[in-house]
Amino acid sequence: MHLENTPNINNPELSPGEVGAELASEEKQERSELSPEKQLTNLEEEAEARQQEITRLTESVERTKTKVNEMRKELGLPPNKEDPPSVFSETDKLKKLQAEQEALEKQREELVSQEEREQLITEEKESILQEKLDELFNEFESLNTLDFESIFANGKTREGRNVESLSLGELDPEVAKSLAKAFKEGIKLLPKILETLPELLKAFNEDLTKEATERVEQKVAEEKARMEKAGTKEEKLEIPDNGIPAGEVKREPNPIDRSSVEEKIGAEADLKQEENRN
Repeated sequence: MHLENTPNINNPELSPGEVGAELASEEKQERSELSPEKQLTNLEEEAEARQQEITRLTESVERTKTKVNEMRKELGLPPNKEDPPSVFSETDKLKKLQAEQEALEKQREELVSQEEREQLITEEKESILQEKLDELFNEFESLNTLDFESIFANGKTREGRNVESLSLGELDPEVAKSLAKAFKEGIKLLPKILETLPELLKAFNEDLTKEATERVEQKVAEEKARMEKAGTKEEKLEIPDNGIPAGEVKREPNPIDRSSVEEKIGAEADLKQEENRN
């Protein structure tokens, strides 16, 4: 999308905040059917275009202000600290462009956060499936030779039933056969298994996604709680304005008794006078 497709920034009825909100709504609606990668690419392109326009307007405003102040100087007038009326239009455009830029940045952050969450869920799905495969292979290991060879040959039990796994549930015969082959060949790690059985993740996708999402949300909540707890501890350890760490008692110097000092000085003076008379 290019700048001509953005909200009308010359509309005086729209505040910068309203422009940003309108932009965010329109952009999200237009991107809803795009992949996250394409959405992010579009956002970055739009942000770059707006930044270029912001830079151009900023330089134009500064040039105009400089010229106005030069003319004021020639007339013996002091520099004008406020924006002259001649730049009001460009300044207004600049504010609205900056609001649009902030809205784009917020969308980018949300999109990156969404991508990171999806990536975490994908990784967690693979981790869960590996756990379930480990359990399945333990089940294969406990079978007698005839039962395992039946699964290896046709993906079914000797009685002709689909394989029921405690970890993966009922297995499609082709999936059971492929996994039995992988087990027999000593291939037990998911990446290698997916090379020969790429549809394995999709076969259990619904259940895996649900469980992985729950795990990720739990981990995120635990990490958030940990960070909040760490932040609370840091606040407790902060040194107050008086420079004394919490829990430490400031030791004040012993106050000087001025009256006792004066009495001592006076006594020494009297003694000296007495010695002089003698």
